[in-house]
Amino acid sequence: MTSLARQARRNALHIMVLCCALPVTVLIGWVTWETASRLFAAEVATRAQALLSVQSATLERQLDKFRLLSPLLAQRPDVRDIILRRDARGGERAAALVAGMAGAQEVLFLDAAGGLIASSHMSPRNPGNMLEQVPLAEAQQGRLGRAYRRGSGSEPGSYVFASAVRAGSLVIGIVVVRVSLAEIEQAWALSPAPIVAIDEMGEIVATNRPLWRGQKASERFEVLGAAEVPRTGEGAAAAATEAEYVRFNGVKGRGPYLRMARTLPVLDWQVAAFADTADARSQSQKVAAIAVLICLLATVVGWVAADRRVAVLRRLREDKIAASRLERKVRLRTRDLSEANARLAREVSEREAAEAELRNMQADLVQAAKMATLGQMSAALSHEFNQPLAAIRSNADNAKQFIERGMGERVNGALDRIILMVERMAEISRVLKGFSRRAGTDMRPTAVKPAVDEAMMLLSPRIKQGRGRLTVTHLDGPLSVVGGHVRLEQVVLNLVSNALDAVEARDDGQVVLTTRSEAGQAVIEVRDNGPGISSDLLPKVFDPFFTTKEVGKGLGLGLSIAYKIVHDFSGSLTVRHAEGGGAVFTVRLPLAAGLSDAAE
Repeated sequence: MTSLARQARRNALHIMVLCCALPVTVLIGWVTWETASRLFAAEVATRAQALLSVQSATLERQLDKFRLLSPLLAQRPDVRDIILRRDARGGERAAALVAGMAGAQEVLFLDAAGGLIASSHMSPRNPGNMLEQVPLAEAQQGRLGRAYRRGSGSEPGSYVFASAVRAGSLVIGIVVVRVSLAEIEQAWALSPAPIVAIDEMGEIVATNRPLWRGQKASERFEVLGAAEVPRTGEGAAAAATEAEYVRFNGVKGRGPYLRMARTLPVLDWQVAAFADTADARSQSQKVAAIAVLICLLATVVGWVAADRRVAVLRRLREDKIAASRLERKVRLRTRDLSEANARLAREVSEREAAEAELRNMQADLVQAAKMATLGQMSAALSHEFNQPLAAIRSNADNAKQFIERGMGERVNGALDRIILMVERMAEISRVLKGFSRRAGTDMRPTAVKPAVDEAMMLLSPRIKQGRGRLTVTHLDGPLSVVGGHVRLEQVVLNLVSNALDAVEARDDGQVVLTTRSEAGQAVIEVRDNGPGISSDLLPKVFDPFFTTKEVGKGLGLGLSIAYKIVHDFSGSLTVRHAEGGGAVFTVRLPLAAGLSDAAE
């Protein structure tokens, strides 16, 4: 009877635990699902809204860049003369030059009636086919004509601007600038999410999904309902943002997608970005499942607590049985230890055989190291020849144009610069041969300032195009070191190029190069105000193939080669953090006495 009563009490306790745990588990799972769904949906909406803001701004900036081009061309006297004289050949040259410099797809000069005078394509074309969808009426009325020109599934559309050319108060012609939307679609293609621009007729005019181009938006997706999402930003931009759930037609098993759309009032277009909510639903399900599992775990804990009292009594009875089992286990363990000793002896003999095999493989590792060095040489040649090759290409193009124009004296200058670049490439090739072994003794007194000046000359196109500002200061007058002119120039070029890369993303980017003498040494210091180098990466910056740049923007060999060259000159190259942010690279080289900057 006592045993039955104890069993009944234990069963009642278990039933009570289950009756309390099941409804609590269901409630917690439902609340967790709802909360997680709202949080993850808000996160998806925030990302989609940020993507929409960036990509719609990209579209507006691209078109605004060309909005003023046609009015400016229409006011130029040379354009007015081309239209008055109907100079087709001169107009083609001028239109091609403007299109090439501005990046426009096509520039057209028309007469007052819309007849074609000249095109930047400089080839006979069908005028009627070419002038489709050109806003001639607005331009003839003195307004800025704007129109979208449809593309196809294989060719992006374009946007057309047109302005009237006047002689006094009389309209004598029209300047048309056509801008391709391909650049916009290429920028959008970096996003995995679908992005579309829809005109007032509901047609998709630009998208990162080429097959959608030219189709009606209603054919691609159907609206499921409005979405309540948090608004980011202020003013009209935030108010103009629409949010709704859609499903793509013909795509099964996916969706719904969150569609964030914003109207561009000037273009009367709507830019929309789509975000897949499948991941948000999956994450919500996982969070709810974790909450349910935690509740079930708590239920198990309660169940265990209910059985604990019974288990304690049962354990007291089992202790006596365990004592007898322990003796038997000791005997079994002794036998296991004897077997383990035998296995250990066999493993020792196997390890000795493995060590002998390892010694035999050391010769193969030496050959593998040589092959790795050859790989570094190949990559270094590819890295270091880019700048001289670019200079050769530029001078060759200049020489070709000088020959066409009959400017023989300038052709000789361009060819001389090409010869200098070829000699520079040969010198770089000889330098790279010493990257994996000690350099030779071919060193001589070398002036610092000419090497710095030539490096700045090679970097001048890069400096003009970038946002970073470069300042060069020679504090202590002429300095000369023992080394090689081209190799010293290579060190300066690599350090300054890396510094320009570091400040490229800053509007106030600044690189300062300073030369001075200090304690019997020439010091070349390159300082930038970029993001700097973290302390854990400082010991690695001079390792071959180490780089913090994005894939495709560097091989990680510039600083390694500079470090090798400086040490061949019996100098040192160090890096440290700059005050206020950025990095400072310092080159210290022994001075060559009694020389001036005119030595080379």
